Amino acid sequence: MNSRYSLTSIRRWTAILAAGAVVAGLGACGSSEPETTPTPVPAPVEPAAAATDSEVVAVLATSDIAVGENRIVFGLIEPGTGGIRDAEVTVQTFHITDQSVDGPKHTAQAIFNLWPSGIRGVYVVNLNFDAPGQWGLGIMMREEGGEEALVSATIAVQPESLSPAIGSPAPASVSKVANNTDGLPEVTTDVRADPDLYAITIKDALANPNPLLVTFASPAYCQTATCGPQVDVVKDLKNQHGDRMDFIHVEVFDNPTEIQGDLTRAVISPTMDEWGLVTEPWTFVMDGEGAVRAKFEGFVTQAELEAAIAEVVP
Repeated sequence: MNSRYSLTSIRRWTAILAAGAVVAGLGACGSSEPETTPTPVPAPVEPAAAATDSEVVAVLATSDIAVGENRIVFGLIEPGTGGIRDAEVTVQTFHITDQSVDGPKHTAQAIFNLWPSGIRGVYVVNLNFDAPGQWGLGIMMREEGGEEALVSATIAVQPESLSPAIGSPAPASVSKVANNTDGLPEVTTDVRADPDLYAITIKDALANPNPLLVTFASPAYCQTATCGPQVDVVKDLKNQHGDRMDFIHVEVFDNPTEIQGDLTRAVISPTMDEWGLVTEPWTFVMDGEGAVRAKFEGFVTQAELEAAIAEVVP
């Protein structure tokens, strides 16, 4: 797909996104404050906008979007048919103000990532936003043998990320550890838990010179069914790189043994609060100085994490 858009295409995006802003009531509204308290079963999967010139709807799966570089995850859904897989997708960004729609500001190719179930998947694109406020995503997609379709979504970009920002020091949390295998049910809902992932606190790991990977997930209670597979990916990476960096899994819930399948009993881990997380799973990669070098909301593939690890492992 050619990512260069003609003036006609840009005018179409501007008209579509401006209409979307009106539909969503964005004209005079500022960005809303992000949530500050996690809920037991978070799921940021509501449609991001109503404006489109096709029947396809973009469904945003990223909640923490701030000025700077962002990994944006979204699905493309065709009503009555389901998720669209393996389409060629290019995304452009437009800054929406009270006076105008400015853009395109950034153009990037999205990659389709199949979720571990092998049934559903999402598109992933890295986009840069240079100002807070309302932004539009212009999504051009083409399925194999099909025609191009234009889909739009509107998103709110915060001045600062709720979770630790890239380049910032990682919070030195005293995350839970298990002194032996009998203690694993107290610190994780993973029924195939790897004791190595609970052997050291985040605080102690940051105090040593090794790079660090931390994943936040609840394998037993994940609404998207990606948390267990995410922890399994981290186990595989630990087996490959554990001699050069540390790996930690933090269970979303502080009282795994008390839940007994009833999330009304669940207590969010204080470590989730310390890291500003309101969804799951989340995965962070820190360098040997303890600075955040990569972060991923939602399921992240082994290939993406391998690339991030390569940037911090000597």
